[in-house]
Amino acid sequence: MSEETTEPTPDSPEGETRAPEEPEVPMRRQWVTLRGSSLDLRVGKGIVGGVAHDLASAIGRPRACALAAEPDAPAGLVEELRRGLTDQGFLVHALTLPEGDAAHEFSSMGALLDDLADAGITSDDLVVAVGHAGSLSLAVAACAQWCGQVMLAVVPLDLASALTAGVQPRALDLPGHPRMVTHDGSARFEICDLDVLVPGSSDENALYARSVMVAAAMADSDKAFGALWDSADALVAGDEGTLVDAITECVRSKGKVASSTSVAIRQSADYGQTLRRALRSVAGPDVPESAIFADALRFAARLSVAAENFSIDDMFTQDELLERLGVGTVEAEVEPGAFVEAIKQERFARTNRFMLALPRAIGRVRLTAVETETLTEHVGAWCASR
Repeated sequence: MSEETTEPTPDSPEGETRAPEEPEVPMRRQWVTLRGSSLDLRVGKGIVGGVAHDLASAIGRPRACALAAEPDAPAGLVEELRRGLTDQGFLVHALTLPEGDAAHEFSSMGALLDDLADAGITSDDLVVAVGHAGSLSLAVAACAQWCGQVMLAVVPLDLASALTAGVQPRALDLPGHPRMVTHDGSARFEICDLDVLVPGSSDENALYARSVMVAAAMADSDKAFGALWDSADALVAGDEGTLVDAITECVRSKGKVASSTSVAIRQSADYGQTLRRALRSVAGPDVPESAIFADALRFAARLSVAAENFSIDDMFTQDELLERLGVGTVEAEVEPGAFVEAIKQERFARTNRFMLALPRAIGRVRLTAVETETLTEHVGAWCASR
């Protein structure tokens, strides 16, 4: 193997060499259409420092800003945001967002609204939320209601949160009724800085993010799926420019589906979600979420093939993309009857019709009626293969 060498530069002393500079990671800006609004998405490396000026310009006349962050948010990041906002003329109020399961509770929204009231935040002011998917989703729900809606900028701390919080926020929980209070994405800005996202993401978080990308592309278009297919190897290799593009395209795809005027297309955002939640409830806590979501997508494709709505070649194409992205499969034993019952409970908790979001083609997902006999047969075969 040959060693990397460097060449003398014209302005350096003779014999002195200069190491090649790393390629600059481009910043991408994408307007993402949401239902009734739009999201200004910024994805790049080292971009947090310059965002305060744009936030001040969007407000027009800066007055007050609530800087709400999780307790484990990097102190340097929060301080950089505080200084930038203060320099732009904002009176910054530091708030604390709940983390973990507490961020998912509907009651936590009332506490956040109380904090906004104590800070004197109005509809003409700004909220900047720094956190993971749960706390950012809570901030989206609260800010959409406060004073008719206050401008919100979200700064995710990991890759998976970057793909979901701005456009598909997590539904809130009621006691005994998880994920039942749904709300649309309504943040005005999302700032995805690789200097924040990459260090804040575990290997498992990155794998889960890739499974989210596959689901989003399958629901969007064959073009989106093809772009993800072409970038898979570079994405796994850690190429930062490819990661910037992949985050941007995934969020754009999710926004396109969520904002569609067609109910059938909006419903495709549920691709893999019902099966993922059901499988999570019976697979045990030690099974990685990335494997659970990926197997939900694989299982959905097989159900659609059985109904003769999806080609077996396309099913294997989705399988291969998940494999190329390094997303594994569930290895734990699952009891078939419990899995079938969990799927039914998940679905009937939200609708009286037993229909699942299944692919009809790459880039086209629709709600499809599934016979109990077909579901039971495929669940049994899937469980037997573990």
